Amino acid sequence: MHMVKTVRRLETENWVVELWPKAAYDVQATSDRAVIGFAFEAQSGMDAIGTGKARSFLRRPNTLSWVPGKCPVFSRSDEGGEYLVLRGMPSVMIGHREAGERPLNAIVDPDAVAAACSLRRRLLSGEREIASEPDILAAVLLRHFTSGKAAAPWITAARLAAIDRLIDRHMGERLAIARLAAELELSVGFLVRAFRQSLGVTPHRYVMERRLAQARRLLDAGCPIADTAAECGFADQAHLTRHLKRSTGVTPAYYERMEK
Repeated sequence: MHMVKTVRRLETENWVVELWPKAAYDVQATSDRAVIGFAFEAQSGMDAIGTGKARSFLRRPNTLSWVPGKCPVFSRSDEGGEYLVLRGMPSVMIGHREAGERPLNAIVDPDAVAAACSLRRRLLSGEREIASEPDILAAVLLRHFTSGKAAAPWITAARLAAIDRLIDRHMGERLAIARLAAELELSVGFLVRAFRQSLGVTPHRYVMERRLAQARRLLDAGCPIADTAAECGFADQAHLTRHLKRSTGVTPAYYERMEK
């Protein structure tokens, strides 16, 4: 695996969890253990799961994947995106006969979002224990092995790119969901349903997580906290601190300490 930025890692007797930052990567490997992946951000590149031919991919944010053990994986991206990896789950824990043979990809589920965010908080805050998150992810995977192919999401890659550009244009100001819906020429109700079905979160949560992702990158680069808050659309430093702590388990001051 080639990646230039630091990967955070938490290892227990049964589990290995890694948080990969947004960075270019080139991975070609076959793991003895099954791999669960969760994309916090949109990604694009080339990949091949199993022995299939490498193809271009567009991965939506908040999507879960499952790759059984002994399955070869190739994936390459020039930009990447924040990504969580969990190793150690035996296929019998999922409880479906195909779990040891068939990979799954692009799963959107609110329970998976909550479990992945909880694991990210543990990694960023330096905790050394894992609680019920693997059990939650196993239950999500069982539901999707059982239910078969999911319906095509309304928020396609092209629509998501347009939504992201709109959010980025208004990054430094307040963006109410009603305004977002109006600029997309959609009703608020339809927009909320589309986000839940396609990304597993509400539009408000998605906008906030996008602001926080940009804030974390600025803080990591040494940008002052107050300037970061203003640039990412937070009312003040305290507003940023409150939401960053709630989402990741760490405060902006954590990044200042990392710079020293």
